[in-house]
This record gives sequence, structure tokens and C-alpha cells, in this order.
Amino acid sequence: MKKLMFFAVAAMFMVAGCEEKKPETVAEQPKPVAEQPVAKPAPAPSSIAERVGIQSIDWEKAIQMHEAGAIYVDVRNPPELKDGFAQSAVNIPLGELKERFGELSKDKDLLVYCRSGRRSEIATKFLMDQGYTRVYNVLGGYLAYPKK
Repeated sequence: MKKLMFFAVAAMFMVAGCEEKKPETVAEQPKPVAEQPVAKPAPAPSSIAERVGIQSIDWEKAIQMHEAGAIYVDVRNPPELKDGFAQSAVNIPLGELKERFGELSKDKDLLVYCRSGRRSEIATKFLMDQGYTRVYNVLGGYLAYPKK
């Protein structure tokens, strides 16, 4: 019985191994077409500022503008002011801006900053929506403020 099983398995291997292989036909390669330039999509804006056209400036420019009469608007909460603030800044926390934005002049440049830059982007966008055209987000917030 073992011999019979051995011959059956051996016969299956022989049949499988003796199967005729057909020669592979080489498909005709298509001729290369001149590559067309592919327009790459513009990278997605990474911040609110880029999406809504907020003008952002660095602290060097903000200081120059302040010396020329621009007003600093600090949108941090009062406890955050213990870390310091820009010279003669007006403090209107972001949570109060909706009720207090009328305190800010539309005739002066407004330099909006917070701790790191996120809240000031939101505040700048809000002020723009209220008709302020001379409003600038200060990049990096107070963390980037040049310490003397």
C-alpha cells in the first residue's frame, strides 16, 4: 500500500513537472510619448493667515511700525501679562474682542500679537471682518518678542 501511494505521488510530480511551457511572446513596446508637463497643485495653506489673506509681519517690522505710530494689541489673557508685554500695548483678550473691538481705531495700524501667534491670527481675521484694513498679525507672538 505504501508503494502504491509513493508511485501515485511521484506520478503527480512528474505530470506537473513535465507540463509543456509555452514560449512567452514579447509584446511590442509602445513608442514613448513626449512627456507633458504636469501642473502641480499649490500646497495647501498651513495657517489661517495664508487662507484668508492676513498680513503678517515679524517683530523687527512691528517695532519700526510702532515707532511710527502703530498700536500694539495684545490679545492674551491678563495672567499671561506677568511674562511681559510690548511697550504701551493695549490688552484686549481674544475672548473679549467681540465686545471691545470698538476701542480700536481704524485710522491707525494695529499690530496684533498673543503668546505664540495662533490667537492673534484669529483676532486679526476678526478685525478684518469688522472692516479694519490696517491690521497686522505679529509672527511668533510674545515668545518671539526681542528681549533686551
